[in-house]
Amino acid sequence: ARKVFIPRITHVQESHDSASIAETVEWLREALRPNPRYWIDKNSQTWWIKEYATLVAMLAGFASILPLGLIFLRTNFFGAIRRSARWRYFCSRGTYFKYAAINGILLWLYLPLILILFGLHKYVLPIDRYFPMMMVNGIVWWFLGVNIIGGLLFRAWYRKQELRTGLTVTDLGISLKGDRRTSGGEQLLKTILLAGILFAFVYGSEHLLERIFLVDYRFVWPFASDLTPYRWRMFSLYYPFLLICFILSGMFLHGQIRRPEKASAGETFLSWSGYNVFALTAPLVLFLLIQYVPLFTTGFIPFEGPGGLFVVFMISLFHTLALLAITAVISTWFYVFTGQIYLGAFLNAALVAWMFASSQVIAPIPV
Repeated sequence: ARKVFIPRITHVQESHDSASIAETVEWLREALRPNPRYWIDKNSQTWWIKEYATLVAMLAGFASILPLGLIFLRTNFFGAIRRSARWRYFCSRGTYFKYAAINGILLWLYLPLILILFGLHKYVLPIDRYFPMMMVNGIVWWFLGVNIIGGLLFRAWYRKQELRTGLTVTDLGISLKGDRRTSGGEQLLKTILLAGILFAFVYGSEHLLERIFLVDYRFVWPFASDLTPYRWRMFSLYYPFLLICFILSGMFLHGQIRRPEKASAGETFLSWSGYNVFALTAPLVLFLLIQYVPLFTTGFIPFEGPGGLFVVFMISLFHTLALLAITAVISTWFYVFTGQIYLGAFLNAALVAWMFASSQVIAPIPV
């Protein structure tokens, strides 16, 4: 028995749409004709309880990193990571929106950079023999390219500020010791150690919950789950590239567009988190609106690409938006309490490498 039902939703929502689920259940009932006492009404759906429960578990797991990290930072051993000096540089609201707009333009290079990558893959050098996760390749390539361009712009901006105002890398939280651009050995090692401890905690929490309840961190998309030995290798493969991305993005978020402090650390964290999340996600939200408003109103798909390549990556932007928001908050928290960009960068690179390695498909994409 076959039945075709076309809901007015995107591909992403097919498995989380009440109408789709109701039609599927009704098709099964008509095809199998079970005893009525073993069947419930197709509209009496309870799947959303599990779906939102896994969302709460995931958010709680990531949120637990924040107080746990602060507890460690208040110990004598990790206290060396914290910076006691006050920040000297802040940008105005107008300057913030100026640089956030420039960053937004760079973020809109999403599809062009992915097209370049797949052009190189198809016509120059097949990259999937070295980097087999093609969806991850596209996203990481874009994030890396955007941050490298942004890093060059940041360097030019910093040199002007250094000559004009005497701004130092210490003022921006880029140096771990003094005014040097390289990190102090002790601070760097302790930073890496603490990032490893915090990552091990959140990974271990998810691993334990998955073993007990057979459910991983997910909401609509799978976000993170246990890593097999092969996927641990994928974690190690992509981690260095993501680390570069988060160091460069940290320079931009916590240095160039840093807003004034508030009366308390908590207020500062909330204020800076809001600004940082906005800078990273607002351009992509607008990008998605350009894709989906015409789709839902007229049926026209603005960005389709060769073989529907762009459609796949536009769908992935929803998942990417969530990752950018989560990592921006984590990065901001540790910047507020350490005055440095590195703890958040090492930790976020590990979290995103884990989420990519455990949840993304390992398969070629036809172009």
